[in-house]
Amino acid sequence: MASLFGDDYGDNPSKHFLVRDHGLVEFYWERVERHWVGTHFSVQAHRLRYAEPELVNRVIRDRYGAFPGPVTFAEVGGLLADRGVPLREVPYPAEAGELRAYWQPDAGIVISVVEGSYYGRAGDLYRVASSSTGIP
Repeated sequence: MASLFGDDYGDNPSKHFLVRDHGLVEFYWERVERHWVGTHFSVQAHRLRYAEPELVNRVIRDRYGAFPGPVTFAEVGGLLADRGVPLREVPYPAEAGELRAYWQPDAGIVISVVEGSYYGRAGDLYRVASSSTGIP
């Protein structure tokens, strides 16, 4: 599997699944019969709190510059609102009190935001992920 992000990645393989980790961005694959099928991706924004530039893949840094630290949901939500992109808060019972989830139905994207203190600072973006199953 060739990658747009170069060869700076780690694989977490199993017999039926593969996660290709490019630091900030991860891609998920599932084996269907004899073929690998991409199922979803995620941007692990919470990793930016470690302030280690090499956590962001070199290809991404070269294109977009440095990622100096955490990004807040207020920043992202504001940019999306300015562009007319609606977000709808959805229940997130698995992490109630720690993470909140927002759904963007047109893009099939779930945005996770830190609410408590376990996953970082309240209001920080935790993860942006495509959904292979959708949000009910």
